[in-house]
Amino acid sequence: MVAKANVSYEGNARSSSSNYDDDGSSLLPAFVYTFDPKYSGGVSGTIRVHYAGALSTFAVITSSLDFSDVNQSEIMAFDSNCTNEVSEYKAHVKWPHDRDSESFEQCGLAVTGNHYDPLKACGPNSEFAGMEECLPKSPGYSCNPNTYATSPLVCEKGDLSGKFGGIKLDDSKQVSKMDYDFNYPLPEENTPEWNMILHAICGQATPRIACAVGKLSAQSGAPPQTTSNSSLL
Repeated sequence: MVAKANVSYEGNARSSSSNYDDDGSSLLPAFVYTFDPKYSGGVSGTIRVHYAGALSTFAVITSSLDFSDVNQSEIMAFDSNCTNEVSEYKAHVKWPHDRDSESFEQCGLAVTGNHYDPLKACGPNSEFAGMEECLPKSPGYSCNPNTYATSPLVCEKGDLSGKFGGIKLDDSKQVSKMDYDFNYPLPEENTPEWNMILHAICGQATPRIACAVGKLSAQSGAPPQTTSNSSLL
C-alpha cells in the first residue's frame, strides 16, 4: 500500500523565550495526527511532526501506522481502479472536519482541498492549481526526493509524498518510518483543521482513503534522534 498525506495549520503553537519548561522538559512544538480505525477506514496509528524550534521550518516526521484492518473490498468499491491489493500510499496536508479522523468521501477533494502551497511551487495538485500564476509552472513541476534534497523550494510545502516518496507497507501491512523536512510549514502556519490525508496508490489512480487532524502535543518533548535515513511519506 502507498499512502499520501495532507496537512494544514494555524498559529496555535506555544512560544517562549526558552525552549524548556521549569521542570526542564522541552517546549519544542509538536503535532500528532491520530488515525482511529473506527472512522479512518481501518487505518490505525499516528504521524508525528516534531519541530526543531518555534520559528523553524525544520521538522522530523515520524509515522507508526497499521493498515492490516483496511478492507480491500471497500477500496475497490470506492474506486474501481484499485483491482489489486494496495501496498503503497501517499500523503499530503489539509482537511477541516468535525471528527479527528475520517475516510473515503469525507477525505475527498471538495472537503479537504489540494496540497498546501503558500510559496506557489504550483504542482498539478497545488491549492492554487488552475490559477493564472500557476498555469505556466504546473507542467514543469518536478518534486521528488532527489530534487527536494538539492532545492527544497521546488516542492509544495504540503507535498510530502513528492518530498520523500510513498509509504510502502511491510509484510504485516504496517509502516514505521522517519523523515527530515527542511521546508515544512512553520508552527504558526498550523490551523486547528490541518490534517494528513492518505491516498492509496492504484496505478495512476490515487483515491483518498483516510485523513486525520493534527493536534498540538500537550508535552512535545525533543525531536526524535536517529541515524537512519528511512522515509515516512
